[in-house]
Amino acid sequence: MFAALARVVVAHPWRVVGLWVIAALAIILFSPNLSDHTTGNQQDFLPSSFESVDAQDIGNQYFPATAGATGTVVVSRIDGGQLTPTDQQTALGLATTLSNDQIAGVTAVTAGPQSVAPDGKVVAIQVAFAGQPGEPDVNDAVPAVREAASSALQNTDLTSGLTGNAAILVDSNAAYTTAERIISIATVIVILTTLGILFRSPLIAILPVLVIGVVFLAVRGATAWATQIFDFEVSTTLDAILVVVLFGVGTDYTVFLLFRYREQLRDGQDRLEGLVTATGAVGRVIASSALTVIGAFAALFFARLGSLNSLAPGLIIAVAIMLITALTLMPAVIAILSKVMFWPFGPGREPQRSVFGTLGRGVAHRPVITALLIGALLIVLAVFSSGYKATYDTLGEMPSDTPSQQAFDTLAASMPPGDLSPTQVYVKATGPIPQNELATLTTNLEGVAGVAAVTPPRVSQDGTAAVVNVVLDTSPFSTQALDTIDDSLRPAAHSSVPGAVVAVGGQTATLADVRSQLHSDTRHVFPVAVVIVWVILGALLLALVAPLNLIVSVFVTFAATLGTLVIVFQYLLDFVGIDFSTPIVLYLFVVAIGTDYNILMAERVREAFVAGQSPRDAARIAITKNGQTAAAAGVILALTFASLTLTGLKNLAELGAGVAIGVVLASCVMAPMLVPALSVIQRGAFWWPTRQSATGTAAGRRVDDDAHPSR
Repeated sequence: MFAALARVVVAHPWRVVGLWVIAALAIILFSPNLSDHTTGNQQDFLPSSFESVDAQDIGNQYFPATAGATGTVVVSRIDGGQLTPTDQQTALGLATTLSNDQIAGVTAVTAGPQSVAPDGKVVAIQVAFAGQPGEPDVNDAVPAVREAASSALQNTDLTSGLTGNAAILVDSNAAYTTAERIISIATVIVILTTLGILFRSPLIAILPVLVIGVVFLAVRGATAWATQIFDFEVSTTLDAILVVVLFGVGTDYTVFLLFRYREQLRDGQDRLEGLVTATGAVGRVIASSALTVIGAFAALFFARLGSLNSLAPGLIIAVAIMLITALTLMPAVIAILSKVMFWPFGPGREPQRSVFGTLGRGVAHRPVITALLIGALLIVLAVFSSGYKATYDTLGEMPSDTPSQQAFDTLAASMPPGDLSPTQVYVKATGPIPQNELATLTTNLEGVAGVAAVTPPRVSQDGTAAVVNVVLDTSPFSTQALDTIDDSLRPAAHSSVPGAVVAVGGQTATLADVRSQLHSDTRHVFPVAVVIVWVILGALLLALVAPLNLIVSVFVTFAATLGTLVIVFQYLLDFVGIDFSTPIVLYLFVVAIGTDYNILMAERVREAFVAGQSPRDAARIAITKNGQTAAAAGVILALTFASLTLTGLKNLAELGAGVAIGVVLASCVMAPMLVPALSVIQRGAFWWPTRQSATGTAAGRRVDDDAHPSR
């Protein structure tokens, strides 16, 4: 199948390139803008059955003026000192100034004596926006409020900053836009440098960057069409992840093809016939690898959390288009440029002795020691994964110079951190709510440990709904705040007004619901991904035991990777925790992409085994021939993902470091050493029910005798 496709592509390369250009231009020029279907508001990703969503619905219906996005203008002295009476008057007057400015997207700006911090260093002015965080009018209003506040305080000793959920989301979007630029530049540099060193050809270094760059634009367009057709939004993290996935996976497949093509040329094949042979041989591996990645990402559809399942379409589209690219466009371009592909040094000759030749002989003759040493290393690292702590502090994960982060730090130094985003307790009854029940609710909420302040209830015009604002004494993003919501505040609120609907909402409550759903999604996604990958591996390798070995190996690699992240970020860098979404996304990347290298190596072992080689020699040949390919491709992909650590965003840094570690373990340890070692230890059982044919066995013995005439 793949050989037949390769012959068609190599025979008609210009037609293939022409069709690709037409299709790519059509998608890029006529697709909608993906940014218009992107959000960072976690509540947009929650199923409607969650309590925080119910609370938001009650707020929208009965208290629309204050149920939208919120913000806090934090006013302080430039020198950080205590506000003078004149300073306080000027700061409090800023609320009137901003109200009079009638900024589009702002419904109210309020301040009073309670806005002055107890230590007299800060005045916190509350801003209510007309809409939810992330909506266009709200996003436009945030910089307008910042500019108006700064202008009003010119020629004074005061400075201002805007924080709150509206400002945080605007700053988050800006940070991810900057991150995407950094990642793109770093990725291009990595690919140009590594491919240039590997193949000593400037053309090979440049080619993948150009081809994958065009594919990336097409993937964004196709994903935008999918969001429009199926009416869903994607997370702000998708763009950054798409860059590294496409360039990483695309370069992997290109390296697989080029290494095999160079091998065929070194064996004396004609340049076009060698390309057909290489594409046919590697096509099976690339297709299986891509299907494995697609299958693993498809498991995200079983997650109910939108920030996870909305990643699936974009990632699946990206890998599917990259698969088609690797099997059609890339061979066509190589065919057109085949005469100068390896210029100026040519394909070179097979080295008489190589590191991987030595490694192959060592693993083949000492498989048990190899497996035990690698297993011990991975298990020791995996033990540290039990120390993983999740953080939901999306504000704290942004760069320290982010405006909303700086304003929050100033606020938190003088007032309860919960002032940044109070929790709302909504009450909805069929009739007027008795005042004594609202008084009981207020008293019970004040008695909850972790609550700093409770505002008097506000009642709707018809008297059937009420809202109480609760200020926590810790950051609204902290694990302690989430625990307060789940363990204390919600039970106290639910038991205070019998016969009425009581719903706790706000940013902290939303994150508590996200945490609950994430735990449920993890229990579903992990096993589904394993089953999908195992089935695909079984179909590729025509075996049942080998795929089981690969799955167990990859799972241990994931645990070791997470353990390494805990060591680096929690113990060495002293992070309070690792982003809550990292383990599940990291798991899918390590299982999916890490399996690529195992597939490459296992398929080469199987090829030699079926041809009649002994398990020991099949492992040696596979490591010698494909070890460098797996290691080189893995290092490139690892460096590509490592570019995420340059963004200044802690969640991307954790994910990038994690995938880089996992890929290095998979490509430089698992694939070239552990998998071949296991195949030698288990011998024919490794490939059950596949067996060697009698013809293949005899041929293999003849080849083996020629290779070892002294035996």
